[in-house]
Amino acid sequence: MPRKNKRAPLEYLPSPAPVGGPRAPAWAIVHGYDVREVASDKEYRCPGCDHVIRPGLRHLVVVPNGAVDDRRHWHTECWRKDLRRQGLLRG
Repeated sequence: MPRKNKRAPLEYLPSPAPVGGPRAPAWAIVHGYDVREVASDKEYRCPGCDHVIRPGLRHLVVVPNGAVDDRRHWHTECWRKDLRRQGLLRG
């Protein structure tokens, strides 16, 4: 009788490492800014709503090109609303 191949359940397989670091959703990327999705271990204050971004919560880090000191941590929806307000995002 032939043997059956035993495969590891999907939950036990390691997830592939992102290439080039964490990427932001395609809609969030804007010319002139480096946008990354992160989950940090400390609190930040979102410039869009002025509320705290709790540790471990996935959010966006937005860095203007050439101005690393001006990086800001945004709630994903706050960044989306700001892009709409500026006319950089439709929908």
